[in-house]
Formats: sequence, structure tokens, C-alpha cells
Amino acid sequence: MAGFLASVKNIEEAKKIRMLGIDIVDFKKVDDGPLGFVGTNIIKKVRNLLCDQVISVTMGNDSNPYNRNYIDNINVVIENKIEYLKIGLFDSTDINKHEKLIEEINFLGTKPICVIFADYSFDLSIIQTIIDVGYKGIMIDTFHKNSKSTLDLINKKDIKKFVEIVKRNNLICGLSGSLKLHHISELKNIDVDFLGFRGQLCSEVNSRESININKVTEVYKEIKS
Repeated sequence: MAGFLASVKNIEEAKKIRMLGIDIVDFKKVDDGPLGFVGTNIIKKVRNLLCDQVISVTMGNDSNPYNRNYIDNINVVIENKIEYLKIGLFDSTDINKHEKLIEEINFLGTKPICVIFADYSFDLSIIQTIIDVGYKGIMIDTFHKNSKSTLDLINKKDIKKFVEIVKRNNLICGLSGSLKLHHISELKNIDVDFLGFRGQLCSEVNSRESININKVTEVYKEIKS
């Protein structure tokens, strides 16, 4: 059964959903591109707030993650014992920089997840290369939040192939990207570890501005049914 990843933008939203049984609470600066970083001040607080919760953090929109500021932020995430951190592969030609990053950092118990984009960088031929770099998982997201979902942009055959490759290598596999409630029945029987949501959890889907508890509960029930 697929897990439920819910993206929140701050501590207040995390408090709203912490008792709802969410599998992964994902911290993301939702008004800053696809993988906005919420900042180290929030990261330093979330472990105490969500002491029994699995947490992930999106690390920002740098096309080259091998830079001092990015590495410093990663180390703060690791020091605070966050389970997952998500790093975007915005250009496949930068894969060597990702390799340097993964080689240099001692991730301890934190698992680095590579994010590729259905509308920007999705390419089945590079999946094995990403795996060989040393990532502990791969997920698909959408770069542009313009209502087109991953399922609108990638055919289901290629999604299944993606999942097969990742799972064959015993890595974590996730799908997100403007997913809607009706997509869950199509995806939850694929051997994927989690389905990620933001817009579908908000009062106004297109704005992605504010979490709505009823919407979160609706998605939770659909995934777990």
C-alpha cells in the first residue's frame, strides 16, 4: 500500500495535521518554485514538534547542489535527524555535481532522495545513473504548478517502468506532481512507496496557499481504503 506524503509550508500547518496519521510530513516553501527550502530556523524546530513523525524536507531550487550554502543546509537537516531530504535534478548534465555531493556528505540516518520532473527532466534512460550516484530513492514531481499533473505529462506505461527500475534496485520510490483525488485509485496499486500531495490538500487547489483539514482527511481515506 502506498504511503501518504503531505507537504506543509510551516510549523502551523504541521500542527494542524500531526494527529491525522500522515505517513510523511514534507516541509516545503510552497511559493518558491518546485522545491523551495523552508529555512534552517524551521528545521531546527520540527523534530521536537513532530517527535514521532517521519519528516522530509525539500532542499531548494539550485541547479547545482554542490555549493557551500546548500551543503550547510543539508547538514542542518541531518543534525536534526530528519528522515528524508529531497534534492532536485534540474538538468541531467549536472549529475556529476550530484555525485560529488552524495560522496562528500555523511548522511547518517537521513536518506537523500532525488527529485526529477515530469515536465522538465523526466527521462527513463537516466534513472539507473541516478541510482548509481548513491541516492536512496527517486521521486517524480512537476516543475510547473499549472494544474497539469504527472499523469497528464507521462503515460502510465512509463510511470510503471520507472517504478519497476527503482524498486528493482531496492530504493524508495515516490510519485507526486499536482496529483488529484481521482488519481489515487490509478496509482495506489502500483508498487510505489508514497504518493505526494499539496494542492489537493488546500482549500483552493490552484492557489496551494492553505491546508484544509477536510481535504487532507479525504486524501488520507482514499489512499488507505
